[in-house]
Amino acid sequence: MQIINWQQFGLKKNPYDTLPLVEGGDLPIEKAFVGREKEREFLNSLFESENRLCLTICGDVGVGKTSLANFHKFIWKYNKQKLLFSFRREIEACEDLLDKKSFLIEIIGSVLREIKLLQPDLLKDELLLKLNRIVDISQTIAMSGGVSILGSGLDFGRDKTSIQPIQLSTAILEEYFISLVDFIKRNEIKGRKYSGLIVHINNFDVVLSNDKTNKKVINFFNEIRDILQLRDVYFLFLGPRNFFKDIISTQQRVKSIFYQIPLKIEPLSKKEIAMAFEERMKLLQSSDVSGYIKPIENEVIFRLYDLYQGDIRSIMSAVGAILSQCSDRLTKSLSVDESMLLLGEERWEKIKMAVKLTEEQETILRYLIEKDKISQKEIVSIFGKTQSNVSSYYFKPLREAGIIEEKEKIGKVPYWGLATDYIPLKWFIESQKKLKKDIDDKSSQLTFGI
Repeated sequence: MQIINWQQFGLKKNPYDTLPLVEGGDLPIEKAFVGREKEREFLNSLFESENRLCLTICGDVGVGKTSLANFHKFIWKYNKQKLLFSFRREIEACEDLLDKKSFLIEIIGSVLREIKLLQPDLLKDELLLKLNRIVDISQTIAMSGGVSILGSGLDFGRDKTSIQPIQLSTAILEEYFISLVDFIKRNEIKGRKYSGLIVHINNFDVVLSNDKTNKKVINFFNEIRDILQLRDVYFLFLGPRNFFKDIISTQQRVKSIFYQIPLKIEPLSKKEIAMAFEERMKLLQSSDVSGYIKPIENEVIFRLYDLYQGDIRSIMSAVGAILSQCSDRLTKSLSVDESMLLLGEERWEKIKMAVKLTEEQETILRYLIEKDKISQKEIVSIFGKTQSNVSSYYFKPLREAGIIEEKEKIGKVPYWGLATDYIPLKWFIESQKKLKKDIDDKSSQLTFGI
């Protein structure tokens, strides 16, 4: 696997970076964001008509929820008549956040960091100085594994090193948050006057992984219900497809304060994704070249789109894997056949690094690669192995490495096949067979000629 030299394509940086678009990133978000006209229109109508908002943005992992939220925040922070302040770094949902005090500390800290980036001298304000101390000390205690300041009764003396015991209740912390929102509305920040605050919480997909955390998330929303009703604060909660249905709507008291229609995000079209990559390459073109080389043809994007069902993050990751296999300087875009072969080779190398396969294990894996799905019973029958040996010796390491997964059950019999990321192995094996056939054909022709 090679380190990709983007300069060979006439590009300054990687146009297939899997990180979401964000204010202040390598790509100007207002130019790099493509599509989502209906979703943007929907969000604009809500922000224009409402004086507060709680909205769920739902969709599969990798579909582009975060980039949409970040773009919308940017537009309303700089390019609207009614400006709304926001912080460029989204708050990541995690188990530690599912607590009212932690949630408020995280929001306050994020707002202060953004103010520091935009206009550091504002942090001299008495309120912001006090809030900065709360955040600094609470995070220091959290990192040291101690009890959170908010539950320990710690407060601050006249300097940062003196700590005096005093109870800081949730109610007081809420008042501080309300004061911070009021500060944002009363003061110009880098020459702009804001009417409110957007709070963006990301990745409930990760937290909602089991019944235990589901219950914690439901309890969390009940606990922060009063905060979510604050005037001039616009909350965006990003999560999986059934986030609103499975979490928000299960509690009437919580549901009543949310906008009743979640914003469902579907994958961009093939054409839109190709356009997005083109736009990124234009923005990242090196200043010392007359033009850039597209690393791959659009047909490669379309093939990957079908493979990953529109998951743009997986598509970009796969393109990176393809290009990492190219050691020579490319002078033209890679074709579909070239790209799929390279991706298959990359996946095969990944397997060899993750699982030390014996010759027998490799033989069975190659057989499995050629099939859409297969039962362990079939392996027992074809290769003359025992059921326990197939399960523990042949299938177990492949399952644990995420190379194969259960595709379906017929009766009580599970059928196994390649996980989505390893389907390119089929193209790799097919190309090897085709190459061998071409060599054999040429060898036969030479022998016949003799």
